[in-house]
Formats: sequence, structure tokens, C-alpha cells
Amino acid sequence: MLKSIGIGAELFHKLIENDCYYVDKTPFIRTVFKENKADVMLITRPRRFGKTLTMSTFYDFLSLNIENPGDVSLQEKWFKGTKIFEDKEFCSKYMGKFPVIFMSFKTIVHQNFNDAYNQFATLIYRLALQFEYLATSKELSDKQKEQYACLSNYEKLTDRTNKSYLTGSLQTLSCLLEAHHKIKPIILIDEYDVPIAKAAYHGYYDEMIDLISPFYNDTLKTNTYLDRAVLTGCLRAAKESIFTGLNNLMVCSILDSGKKDISQGIGFTKEETHEVLSYYGFTDYYDEVKNNYDGYHFGTAHMYCPWDVMSFCNDNYEKLSENKNQIQAGNYWINTSGNDVIDEFMGFIEPEDVDLMQNLLDGKSITAEVRAALCYGDLQNHDINDFWTLLLYTGYLTFDPAYRSSIKNEYSLYIPNEEIRDCFRDKILAFFKTNSVMRASTGELIKGLFEGDAEKVQDNLNTLLGKYVSIRDFSVNAPKENYYHGFMNGLLVNGTSLIAEQKSNFESGNGYIDLIIKSLKNRGVIVIMELKQTSDENEDKVLIAQDAVEQIIQKKYADPYIKRNDIKAVLTYGICFCKKECVVVERKLK
Repeated sequence: MLKSIGIGAELFHKLIENDCYYVDKTPFIRTVFKENKADVMLITRPRRFGKTLTMSTFYDFLSLNIENPGDVSLQEKWFKGTKIFEDKEFCSKYMGKFPVIFMSFKTIVHQNFNDAYNQFATLIYRLALQFEYLATSKELSDKQKEQYACLSNYEKLTDRTNKSYLTGSLQTLSCLLEAHHKIKPIILIDEYDVPIAKAAYHGYYDEMIDLISPFYNDTLKTNTYLDRAVLTGCLRAAKESIFTGLNNLMVCSILDSGKKDISQGIGFTKEETHEVLSYYGFTDYYDEVKNNYDGYHFGTAHMYCPWDVMSFCNDNYEKLSENKNQIQAGNYWINTSGNDVIDEFMGFIEPEDVDLMQNLLDGKSITAEVRAALCYGDLQNHDINDFWTLLLYTGYLTFDPAYRSSIKNEYSLYIPNEEIRDCFRDKILAFFKTNSVMRASTGELIKGLFEGDAEKVQDNLNTLLGKYVSIRDFSVNAPKENYYHGFMNGLLVNGTSLIAEQKSNFESGNGYIDLIIKSLKNRGVIVIMELKQTSDENEDKVLIAQDAVEQIIQKKYADPYIKRNDIKAVLTYGICFCKKECVVVERKLK
């Protein structure tokens, strides 16, 4: 019987106890806690690559039995059969030997600072309650017990007049745990940057920095009671000064190519992905999984997103025996919780950067500066290099590790796979449907078409061209008219409140109409469009647009509609595109 798939499971011991399939990443424990000598390690990876499961694995392996220190029976049960369990020397020194403080900031996602502060305090309060034995510990002095009482007092933690209870909470807890166990604790902080990211997005960034910076400073820099700390997140946010003066910090980002064991520690390698697919009977579907979920690089390592691979198997393994035709690679990543970076930046992308975005959608790469230490506070400036950096670190883009540039921090970036390309299209389409400026320009454009107002059509098209990124299916070798055909189709699709019917490449007369639309408000009005393009800015675009109208007449595209009694007006348009501009010529045939 096949092992179940623990979709959404983030706790290592739960996966094992429920007999779920587990890709053995346990050697990463040795990599981080023995081979790595840094006191503080920050590992940045995109969402849904298994950061929380990794931290849970660390916790379950290292954490001592509070009631019976020295008892490692649970670890022996959980880790039996894993690769790390074979290293008896390492296990005897590290397994079940440390008090461990493990917390996640992924829930601090509030829209205002007050709620975020209270959630922060709630996390510390609940964390303190995990160590209630400290309240009566014979190893602690009365003053130390008072310190613990403050940590487990929710009112004190939420008292804004004395933030030190909150900012110094983990340093205090570390001190108490060392005093009780005579062992320096290990601190694990998952999604360390979520509070900063959400604060920047919702407008209380400065207030959050005033809270989070002294918290990390007390926890990681001035904490003499700390054995080791590991943090995970999406970005390295060093410019916020939250790590100022922290000389013992080792950053392992997706761009770091120094150590293979670290690069492969989170996520699935190609070999691990093969093993998963083979186990569930999907050896014939490797190419499909590769096209949809492959393409990431961490350092020089080639990695797959675990969430996607396991979700594909979970969705489809029963179909192998029922109906193979129903097996498909779904889009799982876009439906998970994440950031709003594309939504945040889309309305601020300059026309020259739209072309770069279009190149990404077309399967091409772009070269851009990547800011290794990105400042969330700078995002409000909407610098395009911050945008590319965000897309890279959050998983929308990957980089070519073989690319070398003479420009410092310049990388070759591209969309890693088909699933992410679909995510892009969905995000962009949603933007054009909801953005007020784009929606208004599109509405005026369609009104102009039905009114026979060529000037209004031209003005609004030129406005839209400056901001538009196509969502078309585009062949690199196809005629350039295809770009603008997709451009117009994408716009008109959003005009359903004004358009009763829309057809593309529709056979009529002696040829095919590029685009034809029928008015919803006045169903007797038909608009026929012939699209042309030129790359030569010196060419007469008015003449080209006039020739497009003449083509409609000569090939009798409009004749079937001119003859119909129920059609009151037939409006024809020749549109000549040249890069980010267009010229529109109109002629009414009926």
C-alpha cells in the first residue's frame, strides 16, 4: 500500500507518525549544526519550498525531553531509518540534547500596527507557556522566576509603555533555560521577515522596525546565553538595520553558490523528484512535471518546488488506475498564501520595463540588478530593480548560475516553468480587470469604437500601450502582428459590459477579419478591425492604417453585414501599431 501524502503538513513528527511519504532531508541537520560554524544562520528560500518543515525537523531532532532529559526514545522512533540516524556519533552529541525555542512569525500579517503588536505579544506569551516548569524551577533564583512571570503575563507583554518585555523576551527566555538546564538553548525563527513585509505593505513599516530591530538585536547580537540560532524567510532584509553589528551572521540565499549541501537542503533535487514520481507510478510523466515545476536554481543546485511535486502526485495517483486521460499538471503554487508583489508594482511599471515583463512572459531572459540585501521600506519607491529582486527571491523568477556579467550584482533572470508563467498571466489579467485607470481607458476605447470616434480610440489605445503587458500565447517566430492581436484581444475581453459578441480571425467575405465586435447597448452596431504593424518609426502610419481599411473593403469583410437588415451601422477601423504607439483610421460603411 502506498504511503499517504501529507499535503500542507509542516511538522516532521506528524508526517512520520501518520506514515506519510517523506523525502529524507535529515543530513541537512548535520550541515547546519555541525559543519556550519556560524552562531546565527539565515536561510532564505521562496515560499512553499519546505522552510517550516525543515525547521520542524531541526526542532524534533535537537529538542530535549523536558520531563526526562536524556530520554531520546521519541527521536529514535521518528528518525529511525533516516540518513542522519546512521551517523551514531552525531546523534549521540546532538539528538535530544538542547532546550530549543521554536517560533514562527508567519501569522503576523495584520493591516495595522496595533493588531500586529498584539499578535507578536501573543506568540511570545504562548511560547513562554511551553516552559511552565521554569516558574517552579529549583535552579532559578527568585528574581529569575519573576522574569519568567513577566514573560507569561500577557498584559505586561502588550504594555506599549515598556516594550522591553517584548523586545528582550527571547534573550530572557534563553537565560532562564540555560540556568535551568545548564545548556545554552538553540533558537529557531521561521518566516522572520513576514512582519516587516506586511508592515511595509500596509503602511506601518517604521513602527514595526522600531519593534523588530531591538527584538532581533537582543535575541541574536547581545544574547550571551545562545548556543545557535537559525532563521528562515524569503528575503535578506539587512538594510533595515535589524541585524546591525551582527558579525556572526551567515546568510544562505538562493544566489549563494559556495556549499552544495546547503543549496540542496531545502527543496527537491532532480533525483529526489524522480524517486517521488517513481514511487507513485508517474515515471511516464516526468517531462510534464519538469515543464511545469522545474527550473529553480539555488546556488548551482537545480531544484524543484516540493509543494508542486507532492500536490501533483496527490491529485493524480488514483487516476493512474481509473482514467489516465484525466491526469494533468495543476497550478498549485498560485493558490497558496503569498505576497502581493506583482499587484503592488504593476501600476507603477514604466513603459520601457513593460517590454522586459513581456520578454519574461515570452520565455526569454532579462538582465537586471539584484539587490542582495533588499530594504522593504524602499518598496514604496517602486524601483524596478526592487521589483525584479522581489520576484527572484519569492519564486516568480530564477537565475542562470552560468551567466557572468562585468556589472556587479547583475543576473540573467527568467520565469522557471509553465506554472509560474500561468501565475504571471493570471496576476496580469486580474490587474487589468481591476485597475481603475486601465479599466477606464479600456471602457473609453470600446465606447469610441462603437461611436466611430477614431481620435478617442487612438488616444486610449496609446495610453494602454504604454502600460500593457500581453497575456497572449506567443510564438517567437510568429508575425509581429500577433503581439498586437493578442493585445487587442486582451483588452476587449475586459469589455464584456459593452460588448455583446467578440470574434477573432473570423472568416468573412474573401478572407478573415482580424477582430469583430458587436455592441451590447445597441445590437445593430458592428465594428470590424484590421490590424497592421511597422517597426520603422519613419514610415507613414496613417497610410498603413488607410490601407488596412481598404483591405476590409476590397476583401469584402463587411459585405455580409452591410446586406443584413438588422445591422444599422458597420464601422471599420484600420489600426497601425509601431512599438508603443498607434494610428487609427475609421470609415463608416453603413
